[in-house]
Amino acid sequence: MVQYRVPREELPYDPANRESIVEYAQKLVGHTLRESCDVDSFSSKKGNKGKLGQAIEYCYFEYEPNSAQEPDFPEVGLELKTNPVKRKKDKTLSAKERLVLTMIDYCTLVDETWESSTVRSKMDDMLLITFLHESEKDEFDYEFEFVGTPMIPLEDMAVIHDDWETIVAKVKAGLAHEISGGDTNYLEACTKGASAKTVRKQPYSDIMAKQRAFALKSSYMTAFYDKNICLESIMRRRGEESMSLEDLVKARIGEYAGMTNIGLGDRFGLNPGSKNFNALLTKAMLGVGRENEIAEFSKAGIIVKTIRLECNGRIREHVSFPAFEFADLLAETEWEDSEFGKVCNSKFLFVVFKKNDSGDYELRGCEFWSMPVEMVDSAEATWREARRVVKEASSLSNACLTVRMAIQPSKMICPDPITITSLMFDRMLRNGRIVLRMGLKSGM
Repeated sequence: MVQYRVPREELPYDPANRESIVEYAQKLVGHTLRESCDVDSFSSKKGNKGKLGQAIEYCYFEYEPNSAQEPDFPEVGLELKTNPVKRKKDKTLSAKERLVLTMIDYCTLVDETWESSTVRSKMDDMLLITFLHESEKDEFDYEFEFVGTPMIPLEDMAVIHDDWETIVAKVKAGLAHEISGGDTNYLEACTKGASAKTVRKQPYSDIMAKQRAFALKSSYMTAFYDKNICLESIMRRRGEESMSLEDLVKARIGEYAGMTNIGLGDRFGLNPGSKNFNALLTKAMLGVGRENEIAEFSKAGIIVKTIRLECNGRIREHVSFPAFEFADLLAETEWEDSEFGKVCNSKFLFVVFKKNDSGDYELRGCEFWSMPVEMVDSAEATWREARRVVKEASSLSNACLTVRMAIQPSKMICPDPITITSLMFDRMLRNGRIVLRMGLKSGM
């Protein structure tokens, strides 16, 4: 039951009228919360720092924040959600973090159907309020960028449904403790709690599982915010309508298995010697135009990497990820919202080529892979250690950083056996940046 802070007739909107609520919310756009209402009563409360979402409920909409499962505006079934964005160097917007929908109760989740699920009800009708996060400002001085009631497209909801089923299947198998962000595409079960040690019971195992919440991935939210991204979906042929995204991609790329990079370049009019050949080739095999981004990959945050094997099966090189500044590492405070954390919780698509007797590289196939939860935990510990090393350095320009993670090797077959053997932060002394490298080897 919603508890209003003022008599109902004194509210600046009609809680029984959806249009009235939305119109009132949209007055925030271009303003800060401090400009829009009295925030002093909320900011004076102990422990309210960093809770802008609750401040919007308390100060602007004039009701007491609560953890009830019913919609925030129950008379019209409208759910209030807030999400921070950040402005990139090219001035476009990206989601700073995922959009958390609702906490997960493992014990009741297994009895839900998709149609009656709590998370689906949270997405049915959302009032989304987006604000620009600027670290140098007080949270009450963040400017609101977007207010609206976005509808999730049917094709996206189908992927989200599959993601929900994946998470539920893991809980039913007694593996809630092994859930990882890389298991799914658009909807994830993110950790939620004071620390990674915050755990809950699961119904089919005695092993305690991390407390998690359903959330739309930050990559999905970025695709929504950044209108400059030209997205193109993978067109499905007759009979492919019910295929999962992974099966669809494997089938499409598998059609070209055995062809060389030279032959594929000729077929699609691409230069194998160009720097972006591998990225363009993946798009071409999936039927996506060169100037566009693969919609499903952008929304899911799927990282595509090409692996080249020598004739003897040895892997030619490490897989590296974009370098980042030492200062960026220090500015991050939350593991799962850090750039490194996002990488570790992402799903990877490895496209594999192998050198033949003629010296050309033949396409062998592809495989999706995500980090096992033990590897993600090791990565988090390494991230914290890397931050400590950089923070204690005499100066960022002189910081010397090499931190190797202790991980259990992770195996995959695509179709050649390949093992992920190592992950490490390494220094780039020439430009004072950090790079993440992934070590690979062929064979089991």
